[in-house]
Amino acid sequence: MKNFIPVLIALLLCVSVSAQYKKASFFEKEGRTYELGSRAYFLGDGRGTPVGFSIGFGRDRGGKRFFSAWEIQIIPSYKYSYSTVDENNDPIHRDGRAKTHWIYAVNYGYHLLNNEEPRKVQPYVVAGINIVMAGGVREETETQGYYGYPQRNTAYSAFSAGIHGGLGCLVNLNSTLSLKVQSGYDAQWNVDGEEFMDNTVKPYYMFPSHVYASVALRVRVVRDK
Repeated sequence: MKNFIPVLIALLLCVSVSAQYKKASFFEKEGRTYELGSRAYFLGDGRGTPVGFSIGFGRDRGGKRFFSAWEIQIIPSYKYSYSTVDENNDPIHRDGRAKTHWIYAVNYGYHLLNNEEPRKVQPYVVAGINIVMAGGVREETETQGYYGYPQRNTAYSAFSAGIHGGLGCLVNLNSTLSLKVQSGYDAQWNVDGEEFMDNTVKPYYMFPSHVYASVALRVRVVRDK
């Protein structure tokens, strides 16, 4: 149940933001889109493939090939583990748990097929940027002691931003509801303060570059009111 708490917080946040737009008829404009989905992050290197949730708002107007959206992604706390050695080549193993990650992303897409008439299937390409608003390490244990300096250290907190791109497809269930399937690659840039003090130690980041796959339900306003 605790994994759904971040989702509820995100929903409340988005409701609060959307209320500010409502006075300007935000919800009534043709082409507005609203999404609720899930995403798998193939982080690898001992981090596994955590599954997160997302909620987004955007615009996709009929007859236009370009569309855009912004979203909040939430990755519930997940486990990680990795091994390294110290300067004497003695082994070190670490196990830990990451904090819940909150990510803000902006996406720009392009329909590969003409968007003037309704289609059952609409393939598209997408690119965008993201920034990790909150995350880091919750806890970590070391199962084997060492006496020298490790060649790899956990980055407990770091600035993280990235660019991403991929391919997707909209399966239109009716004129307003669609199933959105997407996959791509996220090239992430991480900076940790310890890197500037000692660049001989390789940092172990919680949110590195990775492949992702997502599925979402999208609702689209089809006409002006």
